[in-house]
Amino acid sequence: MSLLLRRRTHLKFSLLLAALFLAGCRQSTVHELTILHINDLHDRLLPDPDGIGGVAHLATALKRERAAAHASLTLSAGDIVQGSPVSTVFSGAPDYEIANNLGIDVNCLGNHEFDYGWRKIRDFMQIASFPTVNANVVDASGNRILNPPYVIRDVGGMRVAVVGVLLEKLLDHTTLANLGPYHAAPDVETLRPVVADAKEHADMVIVLGHIEKTEAESILRGLPDVSVVVIGHEHTPWKEPIEMDGRLIIHAEGYGRQVGRLVMGYDIATRRIVSHEWTGIPVDDGVFPADPAVEAQVEKWEAKVSGQVDVPIGQSNKQFSKTEIKGLMEKAMNDRFPSDFAFTNMGGVRDTLPEGQLFARHIWNVMPFDDRVVVAEVPGDQLMKLDGPTHTEKVIETAKLDPQRTYRVVTTDFMATNWADRGYKFRVTDQGALLRDIVIDWIKQKKVIP
Repeated sequence: MSLLLRRRTHLKFSLLLAALFLAGCRQSTVHELTILHINDLHDRLLPDPDGIGGVAHLATALKRERAAAHASLTLSAGDIVQGSPVSTVFSGAPDYEIANNLGIDVNCLGNHEFDYGWRKIRDFMQIASFPTVNANVVDASGNRILNPPYVIRDVGGMRVAVVGVLLEKLLDHTTLANLGPYHAAPDVETLRPVVADAKEHADMVIVLGHIEKTEAESILRGLPDVSVVVIGHEHTPWKEPIEMDGRLIIHAEGYGRQVGRLVMGYDIATRRIVSHEWTGIPVDDGVFPADPAVEAQVEKWEAKVSGQVDVPIGQSNKQFSKTEIKGLMEKAMNDRFPSDFAFTNMGGVRDTLPEGQLFARHIWNVMPFDDRVVVAEVPGDQLMKLDGPTHTEKVIETAKLDPQRTYRVVTTDFMATNWADRGYKFRVTDQGALLRDIVIDWIKQKKVIP
C-alpha cells in the first residue's frame, strides 16, 4: 500500500472515529427517566368491590415499575389523607405511616392535609420518611408552611428539581380556622423565583402540584423552564397527557386505583423532552398481589375501626350515584331537622353506594368528614346568592324567594363556615349531630332505600 493511500485510509478512519465520538457525545446528553406518579390516595386502604386499588396492591405495582425502569422518580401529588374510617378516627396519621412503604421520592401538600388543622401537618412531616414540598402556602409575612419549596434528586445521570404547589383557591376547600395563619399565594408568580433558582441547580424542573388543570396550564404558559407538571385533585383518570410546547401535564386516577407512568427522553443540553410515552396502569389486585409489609399495616389499622364500621345498617334496592346520594343526605337532614331547604355540597360526597347490604363503612366512605349539622336562618336576599365552595352549586335554584323573608336552611358546619369566611352573616345553630351519624340512623329507620 502506498504512503499516500495509507495516509488517506488513516484520515478516513480518524474522521470516522471523530464522527462516532461526536455522535456519542450528542447521544450522551439525552437521558431516560421514568416518572411514576400517584395522587389523591385519600386513605383508601382496601381494594374496591371490583378488586381495583388498595395500598398494599399499589405498593407492589410501584415496586414492579421501579424495577423495570432504567431510572425513576416516584411522586405523590397530595391528599394522602381523608377518605375512609382509619383516617377519620386517627386524624390521618396512619396514612403517612403506611405511605412510608410506597417508595415515594417526593410528595406535595393537598388541600385535605388541612382537614385536621394546619398544626397537624407538622405531625405528618415528622411521620413521613419522604420529603413534602410546597412553595405557595405562606403566612402574611411570606413565610412558608414548609421548607424547602423544592428538592433535587440525582436520577438517570441528571439532577431533577421537584417544586411543590397547592391550589390558589385553597379556601374553597377548607376553612380559615383550618388554615390558621396561612393562605395560598398566586401560584405562577410565587413559583417564578423558585423555578428560576431550581433551574440554576438542576438539569430539569418538575412542578408537583395539587392543583386544577387550568392552573397547571398557566404554569406551563408562564414558566417556560418547567418541563413537566404532575398534578392531583381531579380524581378522574385521563386518557393522555396535556402537551404544550413540548412540555407536559400528567395526572393519574385517584384513590390508589391507578399508577401513572411517564417514560421520557430528556436532553440536558437543550433542556427539552425529546420523546415521551405515558400510560395509566390500573392497580388490579389480580395482577398485583398485596405487598406483605403494607398489608400487615393495613390489617393493623383496619382492625382498630372494624367493630365500629363493619356493622349492617340496611339494604339498598339499587346502586346510588354521588348525585343521588347528595339528595339522600339532604333528605336525611331535613327529616331530622325540618327546614325550608336542605343543602350539602357535592364535594362532600366521596363515594357511591352499592346495591344490596349496606354497612356503616359505606356511609363513612361517602362522608368521611366530621361535619356537624347546623340550621342557618338566612334572609331571602342572601339565600339567592349562596352557593357551594366551588361557586358552581346554587343552594336554591328557584328565584321564587321572598327577599324580605328569613328561611331555615339545614346544612353542615363546613358550609356555614365557608359562607361566613366569604362575608355572609346570619344566625347558625349547631344541632349536636354529625351528618354521617344522621344518615346512618336514617337508613336504619328506613331499613330499605330508596
